[in-house]
Formats: sequence, C-alpha cells, structure tokens
Amino acid sequence: PDWREEEGGAAPAVPFTITVTKPSGVSAVFYCSTERGDSHRYVIGNVSCYATEEEANNQAAYTGPEFEDLDDKLQESFDEYLAEIGLHEKLCDFIDATASDAEQKEYARWLDNMGKFVQ
Repeated sequence: PDWREEEGGAAPAVPFTITVTKPSGVSAVFYCSTERGDSHRYVIGNVSCYATEEEANNQAAYTGPEFEDLDDKLQESFDEYLAEIGLHEKLCDFIDATASDAEQKEYARWLDNMGKFVQ
C-alpha cells in the first residue's frame, strides 16, 4: 500500500488552484483538489471570475457558487476546458507527489526543530 494513504485506504485530497488570465486582465480561478480514481483525478470546488487583478486580490470578492450547484453542461464545459489546458491524470499524480514530498520535508524540519527545543 501507498505510505501516503490514510487509514480509510484513500490518499488524502490535495487542494490546488489554477488561475487563467486573459490578455485583457480578466481571470478565472479554479479551486480544485486531487482525488483517487481511474477516470477522473480531480474535483472542482468552485470557480471565481475577476475583471481585474485588483478585484482578484480583494479577499472580500465574490468567489462564485459551489461547483456542484452549476448547471451540468457548464460543469462539463469547465472540465473540458481544464483538460484542454493540460489538467490530466499525470499532472494530478505530480501534484500529489509534490504535496507528499513537501509534507515529509516539513515533518523532518519540525522534528529537527523539536529536537533542538528539547535539548
């Protein structure tokens, strides 16, 4: 079994975002997370759309509806768009591996710092 797997048997989901900015400055931010599966390796939580960079940086800006509340055809269109720009199984595998590696490094750093603390 994969050492990254949780007790329930599934690897933990890793959150990630994809930001696409058009030359006009309009941007869309896809808030996603990886998931285990044979045919679909990610889930979209929601999609935000901003007219300007200033709006995108505003923490109070509307982040859009929950993805599952969108029309099914719109959900499919967003999924197809993400596939077109390169979101695929191998990229999700890379995201999972990178997150796992980063977590291991942070854990090792924590152990080192804790060792210094208790000396």
